[in-house]
Amino acid sequence: MEKIYSPKLKRGDVIGVIAPSRPIINIKKDINEGIKILEGFGFKIRLGNNLYKKFYYSAGSTKERAADLNSMFKDKDVKAIICAAGGITSNQILDFVDYDLIKKNPKIFIGYSDITTLLLAINKKTGLITFHGPNLCDLKKLNKKAQNFLFDMLMKKSREYILPDKMEIIKKGKAKGTLIGGNIHLGNSLLGTKYAPTYNKKIWFWEEVGESPASLDQKLNQFKLSGNLKNISAMIIGNLSNCIDKKYKEDNRPINEIILELTKEYSFPIIKVPYFGHGISDFYTIPIGINSEVDTKTNKFIIENPVL
Repeated sequence: MEKIYSPKLKRGDVIGVIAPSRPIINIKKDINEGIKILEGFGFKIRLGNNLYKKFYYSAGSTKERAADLNSMFKDKDVKAIICAAGGITSNQILDFVDYDLIKKNPKIFIGYSDITTLLLAINKKTGLITFHGPNLCDLKKLNKKAQNFLFDMLMKKSREYILPDKMEIIKKGKAKGTLIGGNIHLGNSLLGTKYAPTYNKKIWFWEEVGESPASLDQKLNQFKLSGNLKNISAMIIGNLSNCIDKKYKEDNRPINEIILELTKEYSFPIIKVPYFGHGISDFYTIPIGINSEVDTKTNKFIIENPVL
């Protein structure tokens, strides 16, 4: 599918805020601080009609959350959409998203964690480049470098972006490909559905939070059994926050060892970087659907310009 680029942002533009997953009524302080940061960069804010709804573990009903997403894409004044928080139920709205509307009204869409399902599904169904970056409630946690990287990427039209050269090389190599990924649990949840990405010749990036090495082993093997692992051109692992087994400490097999065994028959490069995922202030935004290059010899991770 042909790539669809969003127009870059400029000061004075309107950013829409939606909550497509968990309820946010208990994190209003974090949301308000995030809004202040956006306003500090010169943006205006438009809140979704159902933003502060609560239906058990979701921010309103399935149709209410989908309506907010569709409304923001339909609203000509809104130039970007940021998700308020993650959660676990954003997959409920996938069948209610108006993908034709999104194709006709491309705009920046950003979030992570449970928002992974929306980032991947929208990119798959429309070709729109989406942004794996901080949710609104996390903006206050970002350090200045990560904040500036985010808004430079969304507001400028640079030829390329070079990520920090801090990388652990698990397997050497050089590769080019389209970026695809997010949270591994949520990405895997789309396997076998019409919303699953195509991973052929893609640079697959993933992160996780609160999973034991055994659980990560299972998720990685699930991805391999799906037939996708053999097709990727490179693997980038982000922050693995609290991914230890506290109950059975003897089960804490090194993650790198798990990955090397899983990929022993493949030659694509594998790196681990500390700058995307849960629980970090050094969270750099990675666009989904844009061309990228990884080179372990030069310690380079380069992303092409993702906006018009």
